[in-house]
Amino acid sequence: MDVMPWQAVVFISIPEAFLLMLMGLALTGLRPDLKRLAAAAVIQAVGSFFIRQLYFPYGVHTLMQVATMTVLAKFALNYRWSTVLPGILLGLAIFAGILDQLYIPFIVKIIPIEVILSNTWVRILVSLPQPSAMLIIILLCYRYNFKIFDVTAIKEGM
Repeated sequence: MDVMPWQAVVFISIPEAFLLMLMGLALTGLRPDLKRLAAAAVIQAVGSFFIRQLYFPYGVHTLMQVATMTVLAKFALNYRWSTVLPGILLGLAIFAGILDQLYIPFIVKIIPIEVILSNTWVRILVSLPQPSAMLIIILLCYRYNFKIFDVTAIKEGM
């Protein structure tokens, strides 16, 4: 099992959690308070560090991280469940379902996974294109008011 070094938590996990939540929420029409979102991202990254060390079957760690990320975003930003959950799921789908699936197979053909995982700074450098892609998506959402769907239009008491 891979134990993530603290440098990776600081330079990968915290920005990744922040950008994943921000991207998903922006794509659903929300403009969250960035300071509150940053606090949630730090807590999420630290929690993720410990969740990844638990011995669970494949996929359970991801489900736990999605649950904690959703709860943290909901309470940090004071959004309704029906507002925050689609954004978190959308951010995760784009990050894990598209960015990870396109980038990781490509990069491990160039740099073996053993090298990436054994060298903290290589690990950090290799991770940079993904947050860069998320940042570009966020900036496009903010600049052009782009959204995949608008959760602010939902009228519900959740």
